[in-house]
Amino acid sequence: MTPVEKIHRTISRSKVFFAATTPGHFLIQTRFPHDRPEMPALTDFNLDRELERWMDHQLDCSRATWAAGADLDDDRVPCVCPRFGIAEHSAWLGSEVFLQHDTCVPIPMIVDKKDLQRLTCDERHRWFQYMQRGYRYLKTRQCGDFLLSVRGTMAPMDIANALRGDELFYDFYDDPAFVHRLMRFLSTAVIWYYRHLLSWADEVEGGYAMFLSDFWFPAGLGHLSNDAAMLCNAQIYEVFGFPYEREMCLQFPHTLYHVHNEKMHFVPRVAELPGLRLLQVSWDPKTPYHLLDRDHIFSATGQAALMLHVTDSDHLREHITELSGRNIFFIVDCRDHQDAADLIALVRSHSRPLG
Repeated sequence: MTPVEKIHRTISRSKVFFAATTPGHFLIQTRFPHDRPEMPALTDFNLDRELERWMDHQLDCSRATWAAGADLDDDRVPCVCPRFGIAEHSAWLGSEVFLQHDTCVPIPMIVDKKDLQRLTCDERHRWFQYMQRGYRYLKTRQCGDFLLSVRGTMAPMDIANALRGDELFYDFYDDPAFVHRLMRFLSTAVIWYYRHLLSWADEVEGGYAMFLSDFWFPAGLGHLSNDAAMLCNAQIYEVFGFPYEREMCLQFPHTLYHVHNEKMHFVPRVAELPGLRLLQVSWDPKTPYHLLDRDHIFSATGQAALMLHVTDSDHLREHITELSGRNIFFIVDCRDHQDAADLIALVRSHSRPLG
């Protein structure tokens, strides 16, 4: 099977999964140890001059992963996009960034509340330019073996935390009017930037490859994340998160959302967002493994299709017969290539038909 044939086969299954109105449909993506080049330190690069060289390293690492699983018929879509770290989700608004070995972190730019007026949607901002330039370069490296994926975006509360720092958590109580001004601006700005990301990525069969776990998703908004809500009570999310996210989701037919299982007190409200097609529940250290905590996860997430990270392939073997009440995309850590192949066959045999 050629890479193009495999991509379209995966998309065909994914379409059935995301359109399903009955439970018991499963997708699976496997991960296992394999040889791949080591990424150099981001701090070793001058991105103004060497951004393309950084992209080359990312592509080399990705190609090694695709090659390792080329003969597996799982639901990974080979894809890549420019990525530098968490700060790129907010730096396109003009903030400064602190580079680290394998990521980057934002430097708050709203030190004084009057700094809110400094926020602009401007294509000339440095990190907007880095992302656009990275996409354009990766496009020149395509030869039919991968898609340009959508990097994704944060929800307004999360970006506000990056721009304001932890002062935001005082602002919720001390100056809610200021926070609402910030949220109104960001809910519009995020859509402006996200539409640029869509224009740079590859649309294929009515959807896009998503950087978050490398899979196909129907054209929509994602992946939204709101890690700031984990640090607040549910009422803060109800007032400063949900209304703005709802407005954003209404502009798209489908929504992809990312939450952490460490604190899920606000997730039942997230599950009510319009058009929610996939809710990724990440696994955090020192928390119960997903499949051992399934009753809690299922009760908090409504009827949304789920993406769950399974850190032990044997857990899925032991519990798969208990999961038919939901539609689930499994991301599974396997021991090796053979373990991955066996698990894919098992999941296919327990899934409702996907075409």
